[in-house]
Amino acid sequence: MTTASTTTTATTATTAGRAGALPRTSIATVCLSGTLSEKLDAAAAAGFDGVEIFEPDLIASAARPDELARTVAQRGLTIDLYQPFRDLDSVDPGRFARNLIRLERKFDLMDQLGCDLLLVCSSPSADAVTDDARLSDQLAAAAAIARRRGKRIAYEALAWGAHVSDYRHAARLVATVDDPALGNCLDSFHILSRGDDPSAIADLAPGSIFFLQLADAPMMSMDVLQWSRHHRCLPGQGNFDLGGFIRSVQAAGYDGPWSLEVFSDIFRHADPTRTARDAHRSLRYLSELGAGSPDTDSPDAGSVVSVRVAAGPVLAPKVAETLSHIGFDLQGVDSGTGLQLYRDAGLAVVVDPTAGTVWTAPGVDPDMPTIAQIGVRSDHPASWAQRAAAYDVPVAPVSAPGTDGNADEVVRLDVTDTLAIDLRAEASAADWQERFDLVPRRTVEPASLVTGVDHVGIGIGTADWEGAMLLLRSVFGMSVDDGLDLPDAVGTMRSQALTMPTSSGATVRIVASLVPNQLDTRGPLRRRGGLTHVAFECADIVETARACRARGLRALSIPDNYYDDLAARFDLSDTMIDGMRSLGILYDADADGGEFFHFFTPTIGEDLFFEVVCRRGGYRGYGEANSAVRVAAELHRRAVAEV
Repeated sequence: MTTASTTTTATTATTAGRAGALPRTSIATVCLSGTLSEKLDAAAAAGFDGVEIFEPDLIASAARPDELARTVAQRGLTIDLYQPFRDLDSVDPGRFARNLIRLERKFDLMDQLGCDLLLVCSSPSADAVTDDARLSDQLAAAAAIARRRGKRIAYEALAWGAHVSDYRHAARLVATVDDPALGNCLDSFHILSRGDDPSAIADLAPGSIFFLQLADAPMMSMDVLQWSRHHRCLPGQGNFDLGGFIRSVQAAGYDGPWSLEVFSDIFRHADPTRTARDAHRSLRYLSELGAGSPDTDSPDAGSVVSVRVAAGPVLAPKVAETLSHIGFDLQGVDSGTGLQLYRDAGLAVVVDPTAGTVWTAPGVDPDMPTIAQIGVRSDHPASWAQRAAAYDVPVAPVSAPGTDGNADEVVRLDVTDTLAIDLRAEASAADWQERFDLVPRRTVEPASLVTGVDHVGIGIGTADWEGAMLLLRSVFGMSVDDGLDLPDAVGTMRSQALTMPTSSGATVRIVASLVPNQLDTRGPLRRRGGLTHVAFECADIVETARACRARGLRALSIPDNYYDDLAARFDLSDTMIDGMRSLGILYDADADGGEFFHFFTPTIGEDLFFEVVCRRGGYRGYGEANSAVRVAAELHRRAVAEV
């Protein structure tokens, strides 16, 4: 987040947890956008030790191989791998002979590059060898040439290989050839996308793993080739069990580079410097996963204690009115900034009414109130600054009202350009609230309708999505549920829930939703029907809904058809359903008996709304089955208002 002060980068700090224990790092040039020179600049600036040269990048480069070798060395990098060499084997003897000539020419090129390791993929071609004995002979012939030339071959099983698609099959072939110039290349995507068990990696012969390529991916049901070409991502941005994978690799004694090979439509458009920085951060995260669970080494955190809304002057009164309806009363105004403090018992919501919301989310449109900061209690905020520094994550200065950048009291970490998480010590509360020095400055504690924050919903654009997922998982140690594609009245939306257990026994929950087709958008994102929200928890949903009605709330009107469907799907009494119908309460239940009750305020402006929820019986979801109903009800409300 850009604040009123210039964002600064944390520099010297003690490495928190295990985040600093990194092996040699490498990145394939295919991961980054731009020219080959720009890719090398980005990799060096991010702190990588080496690169994989992707052959199409070399072919398209104006630099000759020997010039490239000098350029790489001048940047303090090494060339760890040249790749890929495709379709080595063939049932056609003539074609295989030509392939060996092609192999010699690639070794000539590698001599100029100063690289000794070549990636050879299993063949997906129709003329691939399907007899293991013959394939072993052809691999042995290639290995003999490599040995004579002082080169090595890392053989990789492509997930879509015609005959060899399993790393265990590839390893058996390598073992059969038994040539020191032939070893295995293990690629996490090719192994985990097939659902293969990586535990057998630990049993591979010592020294037989020549190279390691790493990528994560969201779980998807689609052709594996298309999945690979378009939807790979960095470790910590997808759903693969890379922790288990890397522990198996470590058990095998592999001590070479950890290299990233990510094919991504997003990265092909993104700033290569930013991508490389996130990429290096992802390897830190993975090294921590390899040593254990990152959340066991995260600093302490408590529950969410505050939320800040960037509202602007036009819609700040509407935000204030809606907060009043659900139990929040105005407690004071900061004379220096105009920020308004609303409280319900221990929870605080700060509304920024300034033009352009200069204090919390600069550049926010006047009709786009959005959540700008989430305040989380921490006994030791400075330890979060240390952890962030270990991951090269900037620590932003705290603008008023705050504690003048005192890291012992408040540490602010930017998630996106318009959203930050504040780690706030208990000691900061009194000083912070004293800043709100204008009337009403009530001394009477407000009555409590809500008991805490259940979750916060945020919208993230395509350009920010991968980086935000990585930051939340690496620095905060948050866990992810399987992502969901939620269809509703305005399209289909990708949603990802992340959770962080806290020292207080509560759970910090963030539900991130991807707003597509926004590659160049850096500010808040528009979505008809609303997206950004805070879900406050309560002890009794019916009593809270009644109290909110008494305070003036007119919750979204939910169709009778919805309640008729509830009666058909769930074993609920007519009395309960009628009560929920009268108050606009929605319901969901899971297979284990957990229940979820919730109701919504109307959407304010283009995007923001509030939700009140009640969980029972260990329900773990977010009422996502009701998302389409809420959006349709909101659109109906708007249509009626416009008549």
